[in-house]
Amino acid sequence: MQDSEQNIGDSFRVAMSRLAAGVVMVTCRVDGQPWGLTVSACCSVSMDPPLILASLGANTVSAAAITQHGIFGISVLGPQLVEVAQFGSSRGEPKFMQHLCANEHPQSDSPAVNGAVAHIDCLLEQRIVAGDHILFIGRVCNALLGDSDTPLVYHGRTYHQLVPSTDLGVRPVADETIDSLLYDYPLPRRFARVHPPN
Repeated sequence: MQDSEQNIGDSFRVAMSRLAAGVVMVTCRVDGQPWGLTVSACCSVSMDPPLILASLGANTVSAAAITQHGIFGISVLGPQLVEVAQFGSSRGEPKFMQHLCANEHPQSDSPAVNGAVAHIDCLLEQRIVAGDHILFIGRVCNALLGDSDTPLVYHGRTYHQLVPSTDLGVRPVADETIDSLLYDYPLPRRFARVHPPN
């Protein structure tokens, strides 16, 4: 790698560490046993149909298992599951997770982490190779909600608990949300471009 590419890679890594992200465990089965990998690159893609995306390293056991079987789950982790997140992100270690989902949920075809904020059960819809990662887009079969709605957050290469703030000068509940998943196009008039592109 040339020096300029190395510098871009280093600064890109730092830049992304400044982007706070939720923490999930992508689950599947390896040799018939529950297996989980911790990732922060996960987002909703579509509400109709319901689709979700998770980005996994192309050479991981999880990527191979999901490609082979076409079934995976996404357990959204809360702050009480930091040790689970650390377990799922340990390099070079097997990630069999029977002990984390001993009471597997009967409504889920994928392993669900006990105590997760939510668990999303998916069938593989699309697989896209992107650099050294694979983007797995799953069609949501079921979404199971836990007792807590407080997520674990990853920022600055460490885990954090999300705490509501009253210092931001915004109301806790907005009456409108600018979100492509909530608005059909064309955008509502108030969000229309003032100056159309040339």
